[in-house]
Amino acid sequence: MDRFKIIKMLGEGGISQAFLALDEKNGKLVTYKRAKPSIDEDENVFDQEASILKSFCSHEFKELIQANRIPRVIGYGRAHIIVSFISGENLLDLLRKRGKLKEKETLNIAKDLLEIFKTLHESENPIVYRDLKPANIVINKNGRASLIDFGAARHYKKDERGDDTVSLGTVGYAAPEQYGSLGKSNEQTDIYSFGITLIALLTGVTTKDANGLSMVRCGALKNVSPQLLFVIENCIKADREKRFKTFKEVEKEIKKIPSKIFLCRIGKAVKIVAAALFISITIAVGIKYEDSVRRMIKGDFTERYPVIQYRLLIARQRITDIVETFIMQES
Repeated sequence: MDRFKIIKMLGEGGISQAFLALDEKNGKLVTYKRAKPSIDEDENVFDQEASILKSFCSHEFKELIQANRIPRVIGYGRAHIIVSFISGENLLDLLRKRGKLKEKETLNIAKDLLEIFKTLHESENPIVYRDLKPANIVINKNGRASLIDFGAARHYKKDERGDDTVSLGTVGYAAPEQYGSLGKSNEQTDIYSFGITLIALLTGVTTKDANGLSMVRCGALKNVSPQLLFVIENCIKADREKRFKTFKEVEKEIKKIPSKIFLCRIGKAVKIVAAALFISITIAVGIKYEDSVRRMIKGDFTERYPVIQYRLLIARQRITDIVETFIMQES
């Protein structure tokens, strides 16, 4: 540990604190995490996280590691772990500044996350992340999204039975099954958190705002395309059997969104053009036959006016008779 010089605190979770540190051996920045003083010294806090990060040494994760899209482990002990530092701004801080993101920005971030999660879930020893939220997503200077903090991640087997023995994840973002008795967390657990994260990015509504989140989940999303709403709704089903099964399915639907939006716009444009054409034709016909129409209207009025005038006189006489009768009776 003598080779690492702590620069500043980055944040803290339930059991650990994270610091930005300098590796004085090579001059590179690292993230240094250590257990909080209140944690039992005999507890191996970072064993699982270290196990996950060590698996990133395989060829399956080579591209993500080289692009700094996920961290690599540098060293660890009973109460600390050191990983490569991923520079950029986390999305929670970005949302605090801007309130919410545009749909196009959100879709770009979603595509980056899909790339990472497909690699995690389709690796030889699949990994479920279990703590996706804006605070754990970092956007670098090129606008690409990276995933940090694998403290809640674990390896899993498809069709694994039983329940999660420990409730991990962040309230609001965590899927129902992460609280036990609904089966082991798997890739659909990450799909749920993915959908909730998209909602947070599009609306700025935090999971602490229970009423706001409830309204959003009921479909009260403004300025969001129906196509993206469809994806989100099928990510956040409480019953995971009704959610998308894999991130490949999610990716397939997200890739359709631009073309679907384009077709909708084309459809609207066609309707507008058709309406404008109909109005133009109507006006053109009216102008062409203006004199005829005017003569026809004038002639029709000339014929009908005497009849109308006669009927009005009859009505006036009847009213006069009724009034005179009423006066006589009253007298």
